[in-house]
Amino acid sequence: MPNMSNSILSMKKIILLFILSGFSVCTFAQNNTGTPYSMYGIGLLQDNYGPYTAMGGVSAAMRDANNINFLNPASYTALDSNRFYIQFGITGEYVGIATNKESSTYRVAQNAALNMALRLYPNLFASFGFNQRSDIGYDLHYKERINGSVDEYYNQQISGNGGLNDFYLGLAYKVKNLSVGLNTSLVFGNIEKRVTLIPAVTDSYYINARNKISVHDVIFNLGLQYLFTLSPKSKLTLGTSFNLGTDLAAKKDFTSYKINSSTSDQQTLEDEVLRRGGIKYPFRIISGFAYDYKDKWMLAGDYTFQKMSAYEEFKVNQDYHDYHKVSLGASLMPARYGRYWWQRNKYILGTYMVRSQIKLNNTFINTYAITFGTQMPIYIPNRELLLGIAFDLGIRGTKENGLIQEKFAKIRLNIAFKEGWFMKRKID
Repeated sequence: MPNMSNSILSMKKIILLFILSGFSVCTFAQNNTGTPYSMYGIGLLQDNYGPYTAMGGVSAAMRDANNINFLNPASYTALDSNRFYIQFGITGEYVGIATNKESSTYRVAQNAALNMALRLYPNLFASFGFNQRSDIGYDLHYKERINGSVDEYYNQQISGNGGLNDFYLGLAYKVKNLSVGLNTSLVFGNIEKRVTLIPAVTDSYYINARNKISVHDVIFNLGLQYLFTLSPKSKLTLGTSFNLGTDLAAKKDFTSYKINSSTSDQQTLEDEVLRRGGIKYPFRIISGFAYDYKDKWMLAGDYTFQKMSAYEEFKVNQDYHDYHKVSLGASLMPARYGRYWWQRNKYILGTYMVRSQIKLNNTFINTYAITFGTQMPIYIPNRELLLGIAFDLGIRGTKENGLIQEKFAKIRLNIAFKEGWFMKRKID
């Protein structure tokens, strides 16, 4: 049996090995917390969220008078100048995960957002709100056979939670057909990852380690949109939004303990606090188009790139790859002012493909998904309510090369409320 006292001296290396080595183990179990692939970096980047989830998550060129498109601040100039907007969205997810040997399922709520917007001055609009930028949630239990043994195992538990959120304030200004916007986001959150190593049952101790990173800094996101009127019945919008590479201030707290399983007495193996440091959040850009015909048909597409190969934690490159995403979406509104409610609904379909920054066992962790949904207007005197329901069905990862495949089904509820606070009442 291996001498565990020797492994204590290189505890941090052991922990990093388990976190970065992938999922090639004998058995596993995932609790109802999130996705195993969220253990890397700042967590799972949100592939598809916002008011246009049902269109594959397109955002770069999307602008209308009903939704707050916080992913491109230039779009705020399309909002109604006489209305105050409140928008709320939340996503629930059901996931089945499997390897070539085992499978499991879990449910999780994620991706909440609260946004508001209004006009400040002619052609000048503002938006502010809260969004979830990344998400971490996993709890994996491994069992691995001791070298040279037939029936003795080590047990390992790897868990993590947290993620990054942002509170943003955005401004947008329109000059003829050009709209320019800027979001200033206060990014904050905690990322906590734990590893527990439990030797054979004959041993009387186990080892627990925790790595916690606290982040707090500012990111600027610039957006541009230009509207081309192709004919009296059709128009084309081109758009882009991006943030430059940003060093986010962060504090790192790493501790590891040897714990007596009988008495619960613990011995500190390592206690390290780095109060100065940071996370290098890389350059990210989303560019796309939206073609609209008679305010009835719409076709839109986006390409997203993020230079995740430049991602660093406390000046250590994490060996990720660049992130790529392609999205396509279409919508149909039979008749905006139709007599029947179903004519005024918007029916939406989309798809997206992601090549993520994660590569394990020489295999990229890709995502393929289809999306669909509807947006239903509800009219109330002096106010409007738009109810959006979106479904996102897809596959992330693969069962090849000892990895995990996830099949997910997401449902997003998005409510956009427009209040006529600034409308002048006519008195007879």
